[in-house]
Amino acid sequence: MEKASLMNKWLQLNEKNHQKWSTVILFLLSISFAVTDWMFGIFTFTEFFLMFIGICLLISGNYYIKNKQMKWIMLILGVIIANILLNYFNNEQFELKVGIAGLIKVTFYVLIAMELYNYVEKYTLEEKLLKLINIIAIVVCIIGLYITFSLYSGDILPYEFFWKFTRLDASSYRFNENESLIRTRSLFSEPSYLGYYLNIILGMNFFNKLEIKIPTIINAILTLTVILTFSYSSIAVLFIIYVLQFLNIKQIKTFKWTKIMWVYLGIFLGIIFLFKNLIYETVIRRTIDILNGQDFSTIFRIIRSWSYVNKEHIFMGNGIGHTPNIWNIYAYILSDLGLIAFVLCCLFSTYLLLKNFKMAILFIILNFQKGGYLSSAFWIYLLLLFIYISSNREKTHFFKKIQ
Repeated sequence: MEKASLMNKWLQLNEKNHQKWSTVILFLLSISFAVTDWMFGIFTFTEFFLMFIGICLLISGNYYIKNKQMKWIMLILGVIIANILLNYFNNEQFELKVGIAGLIKVTFYVLIAMELYNYVEKYTLEEKLLKLINIIAIVVCIIGLYITFSLYSGDILPYEFFWKFTRLDASSYRFNENESLIRTRSLFSEPSYLGYYLNIILGMNFFNKLEIKIPTIINAILTLTVILTFSYSSIAVLFIIYVLQFLNIKQIKTFKWTKIMWVYLGIFLGIIFLFKNLIYETVIRRTIDILNGQDFSTIFRIIRSWSYVNKEHIFMGNGIGHTPNIWNIYAYILSDLGLIAFVLCCLFSTYLLLKNFKMAILFIILNFQKGGYLSSAFWIYLLLLFIYISSNREKTHFFKKIQ
C-alpha cells in the first residue's frame, strides 16, 4: 500500500512538471535527429539519445503503448521473426547474429517511436516539437555555413570537432566535377544526408495538417542550405516539395500578379545570372549526364538497387541486415525481408497517399534518395510522419509562446 502511495505521489509530481519533462524529451529528440551520422563504436549518438528518452518516459510515468498499437508491433516483429526462422533453416548464407541484431534494432526503434507518438499526442505537443526541430535545424544550417566558410577561406576557423564522429576526408565535401566547389554537409557524413534531413523538415513544415505556420525566413534558410549541399537528389526533392506546395487548384485560381512579383522575378533572374556557372556545373551538367545514361549513381539508385534481390529467395529474402548498403528502401526491404514485407511496405505507402497525398509523395521519393530501413533517421522520419500526417486542430503560429 505504501509503495503504491509513493508511486502515485511520484506520478502526480511528474504530471505537474510535464511541461519541463516535455521540453527535455522533445529537445533530445530534435538533437537526435541531427546527429544520426555520429558514431561511437557500433552505435550512433541518436541511439544513445533515444535510449535516454525512453528512460525519461519511464521515469515520468509516460511509458505506455495502446492495445491496438501492440497488435501492429506484433505484426511487424512477427514478420521479421518468421523471416529469420525461414532463412535460418533454408538459407546457408544467412548469419543468425546479423538477423538477431536487426530484430533488436527494429524492436528498439518501434517501441521508442510508439511511446513518443503517444506522449506527443497525450499532451498535444505537436507544435512544440515542430518548433524545436526547426530551431535545431537552423543551428545545423548555421554550423554548415560556418564550416563551408572555413573551408573556402583556407581553414582559418576550427571546424574538425564537428566531424570528430563522422568523416574528415575531402571527398565528403568537395564536388567531384569541380573540386574548387565546397559542398555543405554540416554535422552529417555526406551532403546528400544533410539534404535528406532538411527536406524532411521542410515537408513537415509545408504539408502538416495541423496547419502549424513556420515563418518564411526559416524555410528560406533551410532551402538555401539544401541548395548549398550541391546534392542533385536533394535539390531535385526540394524542387518537388515546392511544386507540391504551390501548384494546387485553389492557389492557381486565386493567384494574382502584383507589382512585388516583378521584384521577386528580378531577384530570381539576378541570382540565376550571377551563379550561372555554378548552376551549370551542379545541376544542368548533371541532368545532361543522367539523360545520356552517364550518371551511374542515379541509375544505381533507381535500377541497380533491385539487383540485390535474390530470385531464389524472393519470398523470404536474404535475411534482415544481409543486403549491402543501397539507396532504395523498397529494394532494400524486398532484398532483405522478402515479398510479404515488400507488399506490406507498398500497402503502407498507398495508405499514406490516401491520408496525405503531398506528404506521401515526399515519403516515396525520399525512400529512393537514402536507403537504410534499419537506420535511426528513417525511424525518426516515420515518427514525424505519423505525428503530422493528419489533424483537425486549429491553426497555430510559430511564435506563439511554447507551452
